Amino acid sequence: MVEKRPKLLLIINMKSFKSTAWLLPQPVLIIGTYDKEGKPNAMNAAWGGQWDMHEIIISLGSHQTTDNLAVNPEFTVAFATAETMVASDYVGIVSGRNTPDKMEKTGWTSEKAPNVNAPLFKDFPMTLECRVKQKIDESETGYYLVAEIVNILCDEKYLAEDGKPDVEKMELIIFDPIHHTYIQLGKKVGKAFSDGKKMK
Repeated sequence: MVEKRPKLLLIINMKSFKSTAWLLPQPVLIIGTYDKEGKPNAMNAAWGGQWDMHEIIISLGSHQTTDNLAVNPEFTVAFATAETMVASDYVGIVSGRNTPDKMEKTGWTSEKAPNVNAPLFKDFPMTLECRVKQKIDESETGYYLVAEIVNILCDEKYLAEDGKPDVEKMELIIFDPIHHTYIQLGKKVGKAFSDGKKMK
């Protein structure tokens, strides 16, 4: 009689890391606000995403941006690109509180957004016009910002044949929190809500 051996559990070699902010991919969001004198400011934020169908959420520390939002609850959110990468990184490491000419150094062109009281930086392909809806866990160190998307603006040269924004044309970048680098988004590899039907 042949003795049955228990099945061996195959364990893939995996290395463990302590809990940290490595949710992938992370966006590179450029938040535009006006200060109390109406001067444009921008900051780089990565901890943000869709909150609801018409709302977003962004985790904010204490910045010139939060000072500005306390005075005026409207702002813009643009998506950084390979072309705007250097200046986008710059507005993330330099504070408007300490560098009055911060925005001049970026070389970005701004004008008032059409639907909110916030700067529209025309160097970016797509921008959300937003209004603060809620601040969660607000303290001296910052808060979680929930905002209504009032309108979405897209430069016409970044539109697809169907008239909607073409993400592939934009050369958007994402933040790699593991190695602190920026990575450009690549080509389309599939169609959502469609390709999975092949397995039905």
